[in-house]
Amino acid sequence: MRTFLQAFALLCRPFWLDRRYWQCWLLLAAIVAMGGGIVYLNVRINDWSKTFYDALGAFDSSLLYRLIKEYCLYILIYIGIFVYQEWLTKLLIIRWREQMTAAFIDSWLAKRAFYRLSLSGRVDNPDQRITQDVDLFVTQTVRLSVSFIITFAQLCSFLLILWDLSGVQQFTLWGHSITVSGYLVWVAVLYTLLGSLITQWIGKRLHGINYHKQQAEADFRASLLRKHDSAEQIALYGGERQEKRQLGSYFSSIVSNWRSLMNAERNLGLFTVGYTRVSLIVPVFAALPAFLSKTVTLGGLMQIRSAFGQVHSALSWFIRVYYSLVELSASMTRLDQFRREIEAHQDTAMPQVRGERLHVERLSFSTPQGQPLLRNVTFQCDPGSWNRLSGHSGLGKSTLLRTLAGLWPYYEGGWQVGRGTPLLLPQQSYLGQGTLAEVICYPCAPLDDEAALRQVLDQVGLSDWGDRLQQQMNWDRVFSGGERQRLALARALINRPDHLYLDEATSHLDQYAARHLLGVIRQALPDCTVIAVTHQQELADLFHYHIDLAAFR
Repeated sequence: MRTFLQAFALLCRPFWLDRRYWQCWLLLAAIVAMGGGIVYLNVRINDWSKTFYDALGAFDSSLLYRLIKEYCLYILIYIGIFVYQEWLTKLLIIRWREQMTAAFIDSWLAKRAFYRLSLSGRVDNPDQRITQDVDLFVTQTVRLSVSFIITFAQLCSFLLILWDLSGVQQFTLWGHSITVSGYLVWVAVLYTLLGSLITQWIGKRLHGINYHKQQAEADFRASLLRKHDSAEQIALYGGERQEKRQLGSYFSSIVSNWRSLMNAERNLGLFTVGYTRVSLIVPVFAALPAFLSKTVTLGGLMQIRSAFGQVHSALSWFIRVYYSLVELSASMTRLDQFRREIEAHQDTAMPQVRGERLHVERLSFSTPQGQPLLRNVTFQCDPGSWNRLSGHSGLGKSTLLRTLAGLWPYYEGGWQVGRGTPLLLPQQSYLGQGTLAEVICYPCAPLDDEAALRQVLDQVGLSDWGDRLQQQMNWDRVFSGGERQRLALARALINRPDHLYLDEATSHLDQYAARHLLGVIRQALPDCTVIAVTHQQELADLFHYHIDLAAFR
């Protein structure tokens, strides 16, 4: 429980203790005040019910008509309070969700934690955690907290009413006379306590089932998205049957989890439904002796039934919201795990030591599983030099580039990078959505000078796209492999890095196109230090230095 509360506090603190969101405390106060208004109305209606049923039993038509009008007024006030309370609740939820979503996105993207998380594989589906889990956590926390406060006010109000209505009851047990004050209150407490204990005992499996439910749904959704993004490759391979089998496997996990959820909820429902129905008649049975002895009128009996129902409802809060608490617990567990993993991977962010030139000294690195790749790599690159890395496939050339770029955390040794900004162009560059101008300038903001962008497109052989700079598309689906690499080199011309890492960045281009584009880069960025991995031997003469990484195996 202590760990649960600590995790809950860590997730809530950034919003509720931030002075920028002090207005949300006023929102919460208004929501609770409106809930107090609803409790007050229920107290008035409870008094009204006694008068109404007594008038009904006495056939007092004039009083009945007046009471009906009074009840209609209560209902109108109730509707107004309830609707605006719900509106303010949703406003509070979206403000908190906006802050929490932004906070998770900021921390996830900070210090490239998102990349290291993807390497570790310890956190599944970060997209689902940032969307669905944040939504569930915020919504359930706000609604359950408000519900608890209002329920407590309801309990305090009707507990006093029910205590007064109960009077003093005398029982004879095993020959002893027992006097009990407020006996209906004790009946409500014992009945609810027993129900709460049984509910917890039956429903304790629901937490784990809900945790895995969200995971299974997210895995299936992510698999569908991957199929959508790779539709052309799947069609070219004719892999529909295999994809169908894989999707079926993911969905079978959902079905299995759903069956477990069905069984757990069935077992819980067998108790809670009966428990709820019986609670409607318990106060009538408990007050029946007083009614039959004519010490309580019909109106008094209905008032007792209403007050008992309110007390029982308040005491049964845990039972009523049990499933919501399970959802909250599951989403909080996933978010807390996500938060801790992000913080752990931010702590492993690699410091960049800067100097006059790139200098690598006894650098060793491995796979995330600990398998060694290269050992004691040592070399240096002069400013403005072009350097080619070579070695057989799988040696670790691409991993070396990612280490030098500050991405790969599984290393020992050290290096210093030259002053200035780096840019790494992989074999398959990320394009994404947005305007073509945004895609070309990525990761920087788009230039306002469209003439300059058209000139860059012309330099890399994409002049036909110059009139579509403001068009928005999913560009990953538009450009071929060679066009994507041309576009990636256009990014280098726009961003003008001081250190350019090329990881098979021209592998989809023929020799002449590759030589031309690298020549454009050299002419446009004469002071840029280039380190390239390429298997295109015909480009070897473009580089000043050759570093054979096989020597460091």
